[in-house]
Order: sequence, then C-alpha cells, then structure tokens
Amino acid sequence: MHVNHLKTDKIQGSVFMFCKGKKTSLRSIKATDFSKIIAWQANKHLNQYVGDKLPTSLQECEVRYLTSNLFNRIFGIEDENGNLIGEIEINHIKWKEREAELFLYIGEKDLWGKGYGHDALKTFLNYIFNEKKFKYIYLRVYEHNIRAIRCYEKCGFKKRGILRFNKNKIDSDNLILMEISSSDL
Repeated sequence: MHVNHLKTDKIQGSVFMFCKGKKTSLRSIKATDFSKIIAWQANKHLNQYVGDKLPTSLQECEVRYLTSNLFNRIFGIEDENGNLIGEIEINHIKWKEREAELFLYIGEKDLWGKGYGHDALKTFLNYIFNEKKFKYIYLRVYEHNIRAIRCYEKCGFKKRGILRFNKNKIDSDNLILMEISSSDL
C-alpha cells in the first residue's frame, strides 16, 4: 500500500503528520478534538474494548495529547470528510531498536466493522515501517474483541501468546499479544 500524501511539519512545538489512505487520513490530535474524545470515553461499549485508556476531562486531554513525550506518539484518524473518528498510537517506543506497542480504536460506533480501522492501520503500518524504518510493532487486544483481532490479522499481525486473567469467565480481561515485523509486509 502506498501512502498518497505524507507531510511532516513543526506546528506549535509538536510534530504534525498527515498520511492519507483510501478511506482515512492520519493527523495530529488538536484541542478542538477533545470534546469528541471525552464523549467517546463515555461510551460503555467502546470502553469494553479499550479499557480506561481514554481521557475523561479537558485537563487529561491536554496531558495526553499536548504534552511532548519521546516514547509516545498519538495521531487522529479522520474519515473521507475530515471528521475525527478515532486514534492510533504507538507507545513504549524503543527508538534504537525501532520497535513500539500499538493502540488503535474507532470511537464512532456506527463506523465499526466498515473498514475504517483496517484502512487506518494499513496506512499507519506503511508509514511506520517504510518512512520511519521501524522493525517491529506489537499490540495487546482483549480476547473478546473478535472484530479487532480479525482486523489485525488481516493487516498481517500474528498471535504470539495470551495473558490469562480468568480462564473460566466469558468476556474476561484476557489479553492476546500480537505482533508484526517489517519483514512480514
């Protein structure tokens, strides 16, 4: 997959990135996005899949999105009309080894299962492996998040293990570890 447009500039002391896929674009999170992100956090269905990772206040948004951090990069996912619909993040970045952990969600529930997450992830993997020369990306996903697991597998991620918290409970917090390397593309 080829990134149609890639632009990196300095804006207000932070890095602005723009990548365009077939259905989505990736760009920096802006302060004007905060109210939408806070509203997504209130969605119990989304929280079932992302846990308590999303901010609940403007102050938490400022810390999460506007504070510079060498080991974490967060980008907004936009649809074809320029509407913010989710985010993609790499954290625990090991710059020397060129590896990191990935986190992705689509906050707009009516867009789940319509290919937006897949397109954003393919676009981001193309960017991170081909432009930034990363070698390895891993993620953790709840075992009951079947739709996300299918998306990750379709993008080339492979299951590597499972962390079992409660093997006797359906919809438990068991986590599946998945990974992809630049040689897998």
